Amino acid sequence: MAEETKKVTEEVAETKEPKKTTRKKAVKKEEKVEETAPVTPEFLFRPAILKDFEILKHLIVTEETQLLRDKENALVFAVDKKANKTEIKNAVQAIFGAKVKAVNTINIRRKPKRVGRYSGFLPGYKKAIVRFDSSFDLGKIQEAVATEEMKATPEETK
Repeated sequence: MAEETKKVTEEVAETKEPKKTTRKKAVKKEEKVEETAPVTPEFLFRPAILKDFEILKHLIVTEETQLLRDKENALVFAVDKKANKTEIKNAVQAIFGAKVKAVNTINIRRKPKRVGRYSGFLPGYKKAIVRFDSSFDLGKIQEAVATEEMKATPEETK
């Protein structure tokens, strides 16, 4: 057994010996590696994870948000109250694959509401205005949201 272990250690030692190369050859090899580096696109996004979908609750669609969409290339989302601007930005970029230019957030307070003699409150939420890069087309997002809503609502039976 001792002879076998000696043979194995000798073989490992032989394979670990570095190859002797001159300095000039090593520099040339490094230059070649830099030249053949693959060209990557300008902006890469990480894949969306479950937390991203928990941060973005739903899209807010009103007349005012439609004006924002047309003039400033922006969408308005209801988001998690604990989410900050960078988390919202990363979530939108991961889900939609679009470059986000800016994120503005607004905390909407709860409002009192009465129905007959019963009084209560409408819940408060956090709203995020997400402005996209001018090169991104918001029609893709609107179509995706519309198809998801169509799947979620059952068709009326006759």
